[in-house]
Amino acid sequence: MQIRTRYRRCAAALAALAAMGSLAGCAPEPPAEPEQLTASEAGGVYLDAVCPVNAAWDRVDLEVDRLRLAVGRGEGDTAALADEFERLGAASGKAAKELDPEANTWPKGAEAPVERVRKSLIADEKQTAKAAKLDAEDLVGYAWPGADEAAGAAAEARAALGLPADAESACAQWAEQQAKQQTEKKSGKSESGSNGG
Repeated sequence: MQIRTRYRRCAAALAALAAMGSLAGCAPEPPAEPEQLTASEAGGVYLDAVCPVNAAWDRVDLEVDRLRLAVGRGEGDTAALADEFERLGAASGKAAKELDPEANTWPKGAEAPVERVRKSLIADEKQTAKAAKLDAEDLVGYAWPGADEAAGAAAEARAALGLPADAESACAQWAEQQAKQQTEKKSGKSESGSNGG
């Protein structure tokens, strides 16, 4: 008997709360508008997204070179390369989300090339799962589908965003700039905290 009474009280309380919520206008919030990026912000957002992918590609290329040497010696363990493909797929998927026009509004003239880069990243994410399953001999001679188109789209995006033409240089400069800002932040914090209070 007590359980039923408690249940009725709880049900009544929940119904009252629900009614109050609907009166108060507890409708779900509309999705946030994409952030309008300035030209300088856009370059940083783009590099934050794609530089980890470029680094992942460098590791994949290194493992492919190692695999070629191993196959030449009659060996062919693809485990390390499969791991790098998995990391590349994850980095590509993350970068594609960061470049999504629903998250950011790109400056005029950069929208189309950035969208092509985003689509190539989505394709690469899918392709890494297939490539990771190939045997050693197939991997050594494997030609990545859409590589030329992806490189062309990336070059166009860098040009549209006012970034260096070379991807490696763009990422190296960005890493230096980020490291410098981190150092300045740390030194600023330590100076402001060392006044003896």
